[in-house]
Amino acid sequence: MPKRGCSGLQVSPMQLLDDACLVRILTFLTPLPDRFNAARVCQRWQKLVSDKRMWLHVAPGLKSSPNQFLSLQDAVTSARPGDTILIAPGVTHVTPNIRINKPLFLVGGGETADDTVLLCPRGFDSALEFLANGKLANLKITAELGSCLLHRKGRLTVDNCALQCVEHPLDHLSYPIMSTADDQPCPITNGSNEVSVIETRIEGGISCVNTTGKLKLQQVRVLCGKAAWTFWFQVAKHVKEEASLVYCKA
Repeated sequence: MPKRGCSGLQVSPMQLLDDACLVRILTFLTPLPDRFNAARVCQRWQKLVSDKRMWLHVAPGLKSSPNQFLSLQDAVTSARPGDTILIAPGVTHVTPNIRINKPLFLVGGGETADDTVLLCPRGFDSALEFLANGKLANLKITAELGSCLLHRKGRLTVDNCALQCVEHPLDHLSYPIMSTADDQPCPITNGSNEVSVIETRIEGGISCVNTTGKLKLQQVRVLCGKAAWTFWFQVAKHVKEEASLVYCKA
């Protein structure tokens, strides 16, 4: 029988459990929509649902467990829709064309974006390929040849990141962001296809962005160095509705 508190109101037995026990129980819920709904129960549950113990962790040398992985590919494969993946700083994570076909949030664990590096080696189209809604934060993504991000479907948000295409004789094949999605509503992702880039540094490539869908830029800095040239510009707010090719060459 539920106990009564000092005010005479009934107290659920769940509320008598300590935080560690509740976090363990909440990990069995699917991130969407169950954890989202659990976060609306009360302030305590909202805080517990946001606890880092609820996230998936990626770091070389971690002991394998249900929420700890040696590679980002393993974490993405095991993740459930709505999961947050925390990527360890201080090492370079090789990410050869990782396909993300479920809503995920990837975040770097360092103090700045440059502390957590994802590297796409030569021979692959992109570091990350999105076929669902997603968000990236506090990450540096480098492509030796190809694209840092390949967006095909869904709403993708890039927040406080650094995207870099390594200077190469085949620069005409490189784009920090490549989007092939159209601007029509997508029934799979429950919304339109668009890319939002916020407070992000973009470097290199034949152009900084090549998109055929909707593009939103806020406080974006674009750098391009060729020989002795150093060129940058800042976009305060820009929305491109039609097919666009945003150049970053002087």
